[in-house]
Amino acid sequence: MPLRVKLMNEYTMRWPLWIPDGPAAEGDLPVSDGLAADLKAWARTFNEHFDWQRGWDDSALIPGHALEAQRLRLALAEELGPDYEVVLDLWETPPP
Repeated sequence: MPLRVKLMNEYTMRWPLWIPDGPAAEGDLPVSDGLAADLKAWARTFNEHFDWQRGWDDSALIPGHALEAQRLRLALAEELGPDYEVVLDLWETPPP
């Protein structure tokens, strides 16, 4: 049975990957340095521009943030391979 890995932002979290027991630590999963940098940049954008009470400080960021999330999910699934199930929880963006 594949290990479920969730790609999801959370306030103050620099590493947006979660495993069934909670947040994954950087280095817990076999992620390349390049993809790790992209994941941290995506989480940084969230942390710098999303407020827990007001939401996004610039709504123009939302489409790019959502597209990058989809790209990251696919790249992560490809790198991790069939032993992992990669899911995306994009709770911070409104439904299309």
